[in-house]
Amino acid sequence: MPEYRLTSRAESEIVDIIRYGIETFGVLQAQHYVDELTHCFELLVENPRMGGAGPDFGESVRRHIHARHIVLYEINAPGILILAVVHVRSVVRLIKS
Repeated sequence: MPEYRLTSRAESEIVDIIRYGIETFGVLQAQHYVDELTHCFELLVENPRMGGAGPDFGESVRRHIHARHIVLYEINAPGILILAVVHVRSVVRLIKS
């Protein structure tokens, strides 16, 4: 069965998203957003080509926009590897790095 895996970078970014969400919107809203992200990851596993090519991030990288974040991932058997979960305003900085 296909599955998703997270890089340590992606895990760290999700922790930051949770912290920010709790501080800014409260626990319930933060949990709701993380649940939505998890659902997004599951959809990408089932439909790995749902995200578009992300050549600015690497030849094999795909990207999918979820709310205010961009999920960067690679397709690999038996699922996907989530490389990063980046806020849209940070994308320019990421492309330059």
